[in-house]
Amino acid sequence: MFPYTQNVGTLIAVIKAIGSHGVPDKFTTKELPVWGYKSSNDRSVVGVLKHIGFIDASGVPQQLWKDARTNPQAATARGTKAGYAELFKTFPDANRKDAEALMNFFKAKTTVGDAVVKQMVSTFRSLSQYGDFEEIDSQTPTQPENQDRQEFRSNGSPVVSHTMSGANGMTINLNVELVVPTDATGEVYEKFFSAMRKHLIDASK
Repeated sequence: MFPYTQNVGTLIAVIKAIGSHGVPDKFTTKELPVWGYKSSNDRSVVGVLKHIGFIDASGVPQQLWKDARTNPQAATARGTKAGYAELFKTFPDANRKDAEALMNFFKAKTTVGDAVVKQMVSTFRSLSQYGDFEEIDSQTPTQPENQDRQEFRSNGSPVVSHTMSGANGMTINLNVELVVPTDATGEVYEKFFSAMRKHLIDASK
């Protein structure tokens, strides 16, 4: 079930106001009147904040809440992408999709009536319009200097791959394939990988 609120204006106003308040122990419907939002329709805002990861199920502020204190638009974009991951998997540019496309998606994923679906769309679009997706999309993930992974060939032979980056920019890829009996147990594989890490990967650090 996707969250929705009739008062999308309150939703965005609360996010904008996070930076002017201290981090509460919990943010629940009881806190809304303290912040100046006394309408019963405002209570659904809390459910949306949970969905986008600003608070957990019990209302405890998470890292995105803290991020929103200094950059609420970027935090909103990150939370929206995470909370609506299924939508963004279908439409990578979901934040730019029109109402009709979003209506079709939410109708296919829920059993609620059109009136509720429209509110789901309105809620998502409000988050999308406020969130700074360009900023988070432009951020390049930091690649670790050394990477290793485990995989298996089609014949069942385990392979350990390790990538090392030198100070001069040189990258070395080390691939080691092991040949084991066809009836080897999972414990045997674990011992192989553990030994490979100890003698080849950890030793190179």
